[in-house]
Parts: sequence; structure tokens; C-alpha cells
Amino acid sequence: MRKPELTKQNVKTTVHEAVNADSELYKVGAILTAAFAGGVGVWGVICLSSAFMSAGSPVALAKSLIGAVTGSM
Repeated sequence: MRKPELTKQNVKTTVHEAVNADSELYKVGAILTAAFAGGVGVWGVICLSSAFMSAGSPVALAKSLIGAVTGSM
């Protein structure tokens, strides 16, 4: 029976990074969505503070809201 021979070879490897355009587009989409959601949140806070100022107090605002929903204004 013949014995296998072990030989040593030098192997050179290189690593190539592939940047996918898809992942970059997903990042842009996520940033735009977060920015839009933040803008809507700021707008909502501004509208709520404006309603508090025009109603006079939070209790008056709640009464106006309930009256508007039930139609008893």
C-alpha cells in the first residue's frame, strides 16, 4: 500500500468588499422615514400647544373635545 505524501503549498487569498446599492438605499429610506415622522411629531406638538393656548386650560380643552365628539356644542 502506498502512503500519501504531504506537500505544503503557499496560497494567496484576497478579500474584496462588495458594497450593495440596495443596502444604501434602505438606509436612505429609513432616514427619510424617521425625518418625516419627526416632522409630524413636531407639528403635532405645535398644534396641541396652540389648542391649549386658545382654550385657556387643559380642562376647557377636554370639554371642547368631548363636546365636539358628541355634538353638544
